[in-house]
Amino acid sequence: MQTKSREELTQRLVDSVEHLNRQLRLDRLSEWQDLDLTIPQAKTLFLLERQGPQRMGTIAGALGIAVSATTTVVDRLVERGLATRLSDPKDRRVVICELTEQGRQAADRFWTIGHERLRMLADHLQAEQLTGLVQAFEQLCDAAVAASVDS
Repeated sequence: MQTKSREELTQRLVDSVEHLNRQLRLDRLSEWQDLDLTIPQAKTLFLLERQGPQRMGTIAGALGIAVSATTTVVDRLVERGLATRLSDPKDRRVVICELTEQGRQAADRFWTIGHERLRMLADHLQAEQLTGLVQAFEQLCDAAVAASVDS
């Protein structure tokens, strides 16, 4: 019975997290549509936002596409004013792509929507509920870190 109860709890956790993720994604959908980016363009935008300026080859590797296809992706971001290309000062043959201020603002807006939605949801919880939820999520984050170290 212990195993079944744990399995049921685990499934409830999975279902709850998935439901929350879907709700947060719906809120971000309109911002995604306003950005008018393809998935590879959005992935590139967020890669540059997280990791800073990158070589075209690194972007291609992260996207799993050829450098020539990456050039097309980056061209679109440059045309929209979201990214810029630079020459590597150490090797002029190497092209580095980085976000413009407009690109950073676009990425920030995307993430801010989720943050605002979570704050709004937190406003509907009692202090004790919020405390318990925060502790549970902190434990879940710790477990995720431990699991990634073990892999």
